[in-house]
Amino acid sequence: MGMIIPPSVPMVIYAVTAQQSIGTMFMASLVPGLLIGLLMMGIIALMAGRQGYPRAHAGLNPQQRRQVIQRAVLALLIPLFVVGAVVGGVATATESAALGVGYALFLALVVFKSLKLRELPALFRSAVMTSATVMIIIAMSQLYVWILSMEQIPQLLAGFLGGLDLTPILLLLVIAAAVLLIGTFIDVTPAILLITPVVLPVLALANISPVQFGVLLISGLAIGLVTPPVGMCLNVCSSITGLSIGRIFRGALPFLLANLLVILLVIVFPAITLWPLTLFS
Repeated sequence: MGMIIPPSVPMVIYAVTAQQSIGTMFMASLVPGLLIGLLMMGIIALMAGRQGYPRAHAGLNPQQRRQVIQRAVLALLIPLFVVGAVVGGVATATESAALGVGYALFLALVVFKSLKLRELPALFRSAVMTSATVMIIIAMSQLYVWILSMEQIPQLLAGFLGGLDLTPILLLLVIAAAVLLIGTFIDVTPAILLITPVVLPVLALANISPVQFGVLLISGLAIGLVTPPVGMCLNVCSSITGLSIGRIFRGALPFLLANLLVILLVIVFPAITLWPLTLFS
């Protein structure tokens, strides 16, 4: 779900690769992200009821509850702050990200006091390394795009799919199946840079919005993180908990089905992603 709702790093990478507005992609992902969240909440409630999990009470008095809510609201304002600045035209995506970082540092250093000044250099180093890695991959992907163009791979793919005479819905279903397959073997960022340049020309011929496809792509790749044989999230959870990958995957299966349902809704009802754009415009 974190890959879908703004501010989402994979969504930013897709927007840059597909030459789409980052603010537009953030708005398009709002409704699908909320649907996934609501479905997961419902699944958790059903599982808790069937397993007979006891209700937990924190035992907080009214004053402590107010303090907890205040701290939570301050932290939850960060994504609203970042996305609101982009959507409202107050700042560019880069500027709003800088504002979000500044606000987060203010909360961590001054309000919550969970971060010390001496820890900042290590955080900055980590951020620089992560950003540099992503930017190098994006830069090299431009060479990949050039090679694809020279070899006319998008045109060949478009001709092949055009010969199948598929409706837009069937075409998106075929592409979604390919995304799910690729996502099980390749990490999110390389997969975005691999798939997007090949698929976008095909979508243009079928009059399918690249915004709709972007939400579909990120949602499908999110499933790949929790799907064998690679399943990076599965391996991390297995190493932490000591449980087998198969057992963790079985536990995650209901949530993956919820994600798949939202992908189908996005394919069949494009308005789920495009309606917020009309509303905010």
